[in-house]
Amino acid sequence: MNTKHSMRQCPFSPGTIGLSADHQHYQQEEWLFETNRSHILNSKCTSSVVCNKTRSITKQSSTMGTPRKSLDEYLNSKHRIYYERGLCQYCKYDLILSMAHLPDMTYASNHLRLVHKKSRLIIEFNALDALAPIVIKSYGLPIGLKVSASEAWLRARMNCEYTRNVCNADFDWTFSTDYSGTFRQDSLDKSSLPTEAKELRPDQPPLSELIQPTDERINMEKLKIHKQINFFDEIELFEDELADHGVAQCSVKIRVHPDCFYVLCRYFLRVDRVFVRYFDTRIYHEFGSDYLLRERSQHESNIADLNLSTDMAQALLINPQELFGHVPIKNLVVDKITLSPSIV
Repeated sequence: MNTKHSMRQCPFSPGTIGLSADHQHYQQEEWLFETNRSHILNSKCTSSVVCNKTRSITKQSSTMGTPRKSLDEYLNSKHRIYYERGLCQYCKYDLILSMAHLPDMTYASNHLRLVHKKSRLIIEFNALDALAPIVIKSYGLPIGLKVSASEAWLRARMNCEYTRNVCNADFDWTFSTDYSGTFRQDSLDKSSLPTEAKELRPDQPPLSELIQPTDERINMEKLKIHKQINFFDEIELFEDELADHGVAQCSVKIRVHPDCFYVLCRYFLRVDRVFVRYFDTRIYHEFGSDYLLRERSQHESNIADLNLSTDMAQALLINPQELFGHVPIKNLVVDKITLSPSIV
C-alpha cells in the first residue's frame, strides 16, 4: 500500500535543519522517501554577534583560508561544527568547507532522502556534501584549457572578503563535483544525540563490503516505457552562473513506479563557447530485490569538438538533458549495493 507517513528526522543530516513547508514524505514497500525544498543560503552571516563569539572559540585547522581539504578533514569539520548552536547556517558552511566563494545559489536545506527500513540504510543527497568534492578533489577544467571566464569570475568577486586571496588559492571556480550521495546508518535509539549518528564511508566497512563492482547495468530502455509514477520530485542543490559566462548546477530527482524507483543526481557545467561537463549518479532498485544498482559516469568535451551546427548548438547548450546525448563519456563505474541487515 502506498501511503503518506510521518518520518522521524535522520540524525546528523545537513538537510535536516531548516525544513520548509515544501516538505514531502512518501512510503512504498520497505522504502521511505523524503524531500525538502527551501530558500537559498544567505550570502553573509545572519547573527554576527553570536557567530563571532563562537568562531573565536572554535578551533580551526592550519589549512583555514584555503579551499583544499582531505576527506578526513572535511568529515571531522562537519561532525564538529554543523550542530554547533552558536552558528548560523552560513557560518557553518563557511567553516566546514572553507571555500573562497560558495555558489551564488546554494540550497542549504534542500535534500532527497531514501530510507530502507529493513537494513536501516539511508541514502541522502544534500547541498553541503555535494559541495565537499570541490574542496577535496578540485577538478577544475582540463590542464591547458584557459578561458576568459575564469578572469571575469574573479573580477566580479574581487570585493568579496572571501575571494581577496582567491588568486593564490587552489580554488575550483567551476564548482565541479562528482557527488554520488551520502550513506548513513539509522539509529533506533531516538534519544541519541545528532553527533552520535554514524555516517558510513564507502571506502570503509561495513559499507565497503556491501558495495561491489558489477557487469549488470541499469536498463534505461525499460525506464523509457511509459508507466504510472507514484511519486516524483526534483531538488536543486546549488547553481552558479559563472559571472554570466555559463552555468554550474547540481540537482537530484527521483521517480517511484509501482515496481521500482530511479534516482538521478547530476552536476552540469557549461562554460560558454568553451567546455561542457556532466557528473551523473544513477541509482535503480526493483522492489523485492536485495540490492541497488548505481552507475557513476563522467561526460565532457570542448564545445568545438561536439561538431554541432550553429542552430543546433544554440538550442542544445541551454538544455542539459538534450545535450547529454552529444557529449562523449570519459569514465563509468557500476556498483551493486547489497541491502543487507548486517549493516546494523
